[in-house]
Amino acid sequence: MKRTPLNKETAHDTEPAGAGPEDYVVVDELGDFTYYPSKTAMLEDLEYVDEAASILDRAGNNFHLTLEEGRKLRLGSSFGRVEFTWLRQTWINDRRREPQAHRLLRLYPTTLDALLAGIFETLTLEFASSATSSPWVLGVAGKVTHPATLRDVDGVLARLDHLERVTVRDPFGHDYRPIRHATHRLHAPGAGAIYYVEIEPHAGKADHRP
Repeated sequence: MKRTPLNKETAHDTEPAGAGPEDYVVVDELGDFTYYPSKTAMLEDLEYVDEAASILDRAGNNFHLTLEEGRKLRLGSSFGRVEFTWLRQTWINDRRREPQAHRLLRLYPTTLDALLAGIFETLTLEFASSATSSPWVLGVAGKVTHPATLRDVDGVLARLDHLERVTVRDPFGHDYRPIRHATHRLHAPGAGAIYYVEIEPHAGKADHRP
């Protein structure tokens, strides 16, 4: 897998809700998850049939790669919906294996539909390089701003010594408590990776979360 960077022209110029009806998530042979905004982008990035252990659309249909004439990769027919327990455990393992690559820590999903929605949403937010029409909502000491991407949120919070009075909401309406993980006790107060831990939704709020 070449891991071609997703740019703003192809990846994230769509609305968060219901974005990219032709997008896919690939779980590779190592258990890593990669988001692709289109079938074309996916097939251009993948290199051999067994590279993808599972290819998922938003409905949870499970695909494998096949070879067409000329040994060109193509997407095969779906062989049913992905199995919930396997997908959730593989997703958890991926995030534990590379924690700094996956810093949006959503609540654990209890249904396949919630898990699929969470995977697609989280991956698009983690790798977005340009704004959508639904920005983030960042509250710092009572002042609200609207950063375009997670990278922009990181940039604001990196300049703060303390995160206790910070609130974060993503474009899909999920609220988080930011926590800074210092890599060394001698580092400056503002140093270290920032993780975003999802907060339980308030009573009465529609619970569409994984």
